[in-house]
Amino acid sequence: MPIALLPLTRRRFLASVAATTGVVVFRPAFARAADTDPHRVALLSDSHIGEKAEEVARECNMHDRLKQVAGEVAKLSPKPVCAVIDGDLAYKTGTAAEYELFAKLVEPVRQANVPLHLGLGNHDNFTRFADALSKLRPKDKPVDGKQVTVVELERVNLFVLDSFDPKNTGGGMLGETQLKWLAKTLDDRTTKPAVVFVHHPLQFDIPKGAKSSGIADSVDLWPVLKDRSQVKAFVFGHTHTWRLAQKDGIHLINLPAIGYPFAKTEVSGWVDAAFTEKGVQLEVHAIDPKHAKHGDKAELMWRKG
Repeated sequence: MPIALLPLTRRRFLASVAATTGVVVFRPAFARAADTDPHRVALLSDSHIGEKAEEVARECNMHDRLKQVAGEVAKLSPKPVCAVIDGDLAYKTGTAAEYELFAKLVEPVRQANVPLHLGLGNHDNFTRFADALSKLRPKDKPVDGKQVTVVELERVNLFVLDSFDPKNTGGGMLGETQLKWLAKTLDDRTTKPAVVFVHHPLQFDIPKGAKSSGIADSVDLWPVLKDRSQVKAFVFGHTHTWRLAQKDGIHLINLPAIGYPFAKTEVSGWVDAAFTEKGVQLEVHAIDPKHAKHGDKAELMWRKG
């Protein structure tokens, strides 16, 4: 369930709410500032912050890792126009203590006047998150049902969706109402490329009787994306893996985890994205600068249409 933590200098950031559609639209008002690149976005995922700073998982201290990443993003020059953290902010079940520590760790990014757009994953809890970070959230009340965010940048529109499924501790679901909203909202924004963010990956083949580990209604989601030529990329986390692929001309961008990798050889960190007129340039910033994939670069070109 996407949430935005606005910069501390709120007069430099505009937000409008369309209650009837259940969408908060963010339009950076400072994109042309000398110290901000209107086309640069920091892409983060899976911070997995525990209740205590010393907590460790898979031999990784998640507190120290997010502290490092937040510091790197805050010091970028020029600054990114925003950052997206694509779910699983918390380590286990999204306790108030986990979110309080998370808030402290991302404070340098807010102090740098970089807005954060947060999607929640299967390790999160919307109610406890909202309560723990109520002082940091926009004062606008969330709408009923799924909460979604559209970030309108100069060259691209970012759609942060809600795949949280309280009935599935591992997988996710968008639901019919959100899919209809997505189709309409995309149809209302056809002049710029669209990049869609969801915490969970696509999953089309789910064994009968089994719960999905990805998006359970991927079969319903994919035509909404594929049949709209302005949709150029689908960004997700959850797998703790850095991978790039394509499906029907749409780029599939699997973000690395910040908190810890599932495989020791996998890179952990974040991705620096620079949107061009025809695509996006990506660069991996590894937690360990000695990792073989630190500094990996990729230039993705948008499909035609």
